[in-house]
Amino acid sequence: MIKTPCPLCDKQMDEHKKTQIEKCLWTFVREARNPVAFAAINSRTCPECEKKMLDHNPSQVNECVKQFILDVESLEI
Repeated sequence: MIKTPCPLCDKQMDEHKKTQIEKCLWTFVREARNPVAFAAINSRTCPECEKKMLDHNPSQVNECVKQFILDVESLEI
């Protein structure tokens, strides 16, 4: 279940249009899978477990990203 607003734009996910969801998802997945490279720019909070993305190990990143995608896809938009 998505517990936080969009990790990129701070809007609730159900307020997004389809194109904005795709953009935010693509950017979040790219940054989540390489948090060290993007941490200097933006420190992201995981929308699933509410921990900083830098605090995740690779398996936790994969699990949270997968669950976030499933949760976003289950929204009726």
